[in-house]
Amino acid sequence: MSIRRILASRKLVVTVPDRRKAEAVRGAVEGPVTNLVPASILRTHAECTLFLDREAASSLSPAPAPPQA
Repeated sequence: MSIRRILASRKLVVTVPDRRKAEAVRGAVEGPVTNLVPASILRTHAECTLFLDREAASSLSPAPAPPQA
């Protein structure tokens, strides 16, 4: 399936299990949208939900703490 066809979908549900994909997940989520990381284009889709297991998310930067009142 082509990227163009994937992006034409109304909703995307993406699951990524396993530590082997951790660096690819980091590039797709935290890096620039680029053809060097094809999955990064998913960030441009309005209805994309990404499900990661702990291992696949292990290379992501920690979320910032919420502001305190």
